[in-house]
Amino acid sequence: MSAQPVVKGACRAVVRLDRLAENLAAARKLLPQRTKIYGVVKANGYGHGALPVARALERFGVCGLAVDSVDEGVALRDGGVRIPILVLNPLLPEEATLVAAHGLTAAVASFDAVHALDAAAGTAGRRLPVHVRVRADRAGGLGADHDLAEGLLQRLGRLEHLHAEGLFMQMIGTYRDDPRQIDQELSDFRALLARVEGRGLRPPLVHAITSPGLLNTSDAAFDMVRLGAVLYGIRMNPPDGRRFPFRPVMEVVSRIAFIADMVPGGDVGYGGDARLATGGRLATISLGYADAPFLLRFKDTAVLIRGQRAPLVGEAFMGMVLADISAIPEAALSDEVVVVGAQGADAIRVEDIGRWNGIRPSAVLMLGPRARRVYVGGDPPVGQGEELDRLGYADRDSDPGRPYRHA
Repeated sequence: MSAQPVVKGACRAVVRLDRLAENLAAARKLLPQRTKIYGVVKANGYGHGALPVARALERFGVCGLAVDSVDEGVALRDGGVRIPILVLNPLLPEEATLVAAHGLTAAVASFDAVHALDAAAGTAGRRLPVHVRVRADRAGGLGADHDLAEGLLQRLGRLEHLHAEGLFMQMIGTYRDDPRQIDQELSDFRALLARVEGRGLRPPLVHAITSPGLLNTSDAAFDMVRLGAVLYGIRMNPPDGRRFPFRPVMEVVSRIAFIADMVPGGDVGYGGDARLATGGRLATISLGYADAPFLLRFKDTAVLIRGQRAPLVGEAFMGMVLADISAIPEAALSDEVVVVGAQGADAIRVEDIGRWNGIRPSAVLMLGPRARRVYVGGDPPVGQGEELDRLGYADRDSDPGRPYRHA
């Protein structure tokens, strides 16, 4: 069977900005009216594209954004984002000049960082907000202990070019859905709050809740929440009967590039044991571990072709992967392949892929640079409108319970 040309850039990620808006609205319904929402756009917006997502969230009315690194914050400022941007990882003194120059909000956990940032803010002629990051109970690494946090808040109250805007921790128990650990972390955090309130040091924005906590700890929303996964429709904890009112924002699709009939023992990878136990009809899909890194060690993973599940076989290559289409005789060259999303009556979600492969659902959409992102359901980036028309993507999906579906 001869191959046909495949459309350029067959692997693409379709990002539904209208779904992003709907998820933000759903999150607001779960929170007290006064609670501010910061949208988390770290790691390239969980793979969705940090700048387009940040611009959309700014239009949708979030109070601010959160990133992991100073470089991520600078890139958003350079892209025209004007709302507050909180850098979650504690500031290094050598990063102070960049933070001050771009008007970012730093998280601090040391006196050295505070003094460096105060000097840089003075040089830049700014008075900058700062959030003190506290280490959660038993959580190693990032954050100040309670005594240090109290000392940092006291010092910030005396500085000319900085002011303490926030106090926060990164909870662990919410991700484990562990009530005992959640209670312990919140008890310790509230004890610290009582101490600083007693000394008149409480900043206006206290925050501890991230996406999992929105569902299992929403009574501890405090003044602000940092939401990432739920805005993208990703469930971080296993289903537990609680309603999950968020829809997937991204679909990952590719196409069949080649079809071949394989005999038993045929090679389906470079490894010595990457051979077919039985023969079959295989489709080569234009998607590899350079595009979707989770494919490097995939297990029990399937894709959708003509609305049916086709199991992946062998080993993924850098730019392609093989699927068994023996049970889909109508499959043909250039057929669309859904890696994440819906097709026909079936759907594959990031939670499915995470469970199959033993990885966190939020890691599935960390796609490589070859995967083109196209934006629908909102204002697309400049020059993308004609491309969306050519690809044939519907503007709306009327089924609220399903991922985005190709028209």
